[in-house]
Amino acid sequence: SLTAPFGLPCDLLYVHVVSLERGNPTKKHSRARKPSLPQLTMASLVNHPAPITVDLNSPAVDVNAAIDARDIDLVQQTFARVAMLGENVVGRVVFMNIFKAAPEAKALFPGAAEANMWGPGSKMEQHVIKVVQTLAVAIGGLKDLGAIVPVLEGLAVRHVGYGVVAAHYDVVGGAIINSLAVALGDKFTEPVKNAYLKVWKVVATTMINAAEKKK
Repeated sequence: SLTAPFGLPCDLLYVHVVSLERGNPTKKHSRARKPSLPQLTMASLVNHPAPITVDLNSPAVDVNAAIDARDIDLVQQTFARVAMLGENVVGRVVFMNIFKAAPEAKALFPGAAEANMWGPGSKMEQHVIKVVQTLAVAIGGLKDLGAIVPVLEGLAVRHVGYGVVAAHYDVVGGAIINSLAVALGDKFTEPVKNAYLKVWKVVATTMINAAEKKK
């Protein structure tokens, strides 16, 4: 099958989205459309728009240690590949994984009750795009954590009013990790996974603490 520049076989993504939809009993009127992705050329391999220069395999990443420069490189460079899928596709896969892990979470999103919840311009489409954009901002700002903390805290406070509780952050984190594993394929090595886990721990802890202060 054709392989996209970010390392993901097109057919694999298509099958993954379809399998998630089939596990959604409320999904009736929408079918996953196979992504249209650019053909690989030798030039795209040599001059990749999202180059990966950091070693994805060695050394190992201690998930319990503080975030270091290599962790940031691992996350930023691999997320640049994932971002090539498009905000809508990335967000959709993340939220389909969230709903698969916690079907009750749909009650938090009015758009999830729509017959064509993933249709163009739908509430869910708009929401998932905003979520991915926020995630991209957080990842882009990892070298200056002090600057992104207020953004995360403000986001957490707003979500208190939506009924989000601390336990939801584990569900979201798991969904993000599962989605990254599919998108990155063999580039989702153990060091890459652990680097993302470290980053998510910081994000979740920051947001949970801010939410608790709000209460």
